[in-house]
Amino acid sequence: MARARHLLADDRSAAPQGPDALELLTRRRPVVPDGSFVPLPDPVGEPPYRLELERVIGRDRVDAIARTRRLTFHALGDSGGDVDPLPQRRVAGAITRQLYGPQPASFLYHLGDLVYPHGEEAGYRSQFWGAYADYRAPIFAVPGNHDADRKAVPGASTLDPFISTFCSASPTLHDAAVALPRPPSRQPNVYWTLVHPLLRIIGLYTNVPEGGRLANDQLAWLVGELRAAPADTVTILAMHQPVYSADVTHGSNLTLGDVLDRCARTAGRWPDAVLTGHAHCYQRFSRRIDGREVPHVVAGAGGYHELHPLGRGIGRVPMPLSAVDGLEDVTLEDYEDRAHGFLTVTVTPGAAELVYHAVTLGTVYQRDAFEIRTPASR
Repeated sequence: MARARHLLADDRSAAPQGPDALELLTRRRPVVPDGSFVPLPDPVGEPPYRLELERVIGRDRVDAIARTRRLTFHALGDSGGDVDPLPQRRVAGAITRQLYGPQPASFLYHLGDLVYPHGEEAGYRSQFWGAYADYRAPIFAVPGNHDADRKAVPGASTLDPFISTFCSASPTLHDAAVALPRPPSRQPNVYWTLVHPLLRIIGLYTNVPEGGRLANDQLAWLVGELRAAPADTVTILAMHQPVYSADVTHGSNLTLGDVLDRCARTAGRWPDAVLTGHAHCYQRFSRRIDGREVPHVVAGAGGYHELHPLGRGIGRVPMPLSAVDGLEDVTLEDYEDRAHGFLTVTVTPGAAELVYHAVTLGTVYQRDAFEIRTPASR
């Protein structure tokens, strides 16, 4: 499939400035909760915190998916336009226009960091309700670190506005005098699973501290959700903080990857893809696991004005990392760190195509595309 290359296609392996990409890629941070862990809020629904998609999208859309055997959705992260709203509005306009194309998306899945700087209630009006006022399909989300940051209200989490927006039948932060632009999400928890016969999205909340923190009950829940995922259903793990990243601001957390590996091996089921945000750029890694490739995608250029470039030493892609300790089975397949963008995911029985669109001033173009398949379809 044809696609555009980088805005300035180049080999950065000889770039003299900035942090070293291999150091960024091999970073490790704690994952066990400590004093910086923000306590989890009480769930709204009952375990195992699943939501059936057909309960939200409406009968017409349910029938269309059943008839075509095709389900399309958008995904992006790190969108909040608190300093400069224009990049977010451009991306929001691009995904909104796709709602009226030949294969309209059924929903948007947000990968976290909706409201900057710290998830304040006041920010939802412009950075969520205003920005996506014309997006008529449902919006689901998993929180990012900024959505739960204690800096806004010392000693307290700002997840309350997130819960009011995404876990309520009547979102309280929306102007009651104005009709809701789309059905409410009604998510059962801040970590939860979206369920459809073609697709499962396991949304794992990675908390606030850099690199992510996961409580034991979250890990036990993740094992159960992976184990419950049918072998012929596309299963995506969605979370905010990435396992792999070469961006200069955050970098990887390979310890997080070790923890997720243990959960997957215990469950006997790997996700077919991992979607994350946090780094404000696009990166696609592939990892060889038991004879198959699992993509790890960073899609955190959803609209926040400041993009995060990749570190020094990135060569032309694909770039195998087999000589790097801890990354022997990982390849950097592609990246875009000079434009905002979003994913369009089209799911069919046992497979999915993921397309990344870059968004610049006046231009939306296909930047990357790849496919995933379920264990049963190989």
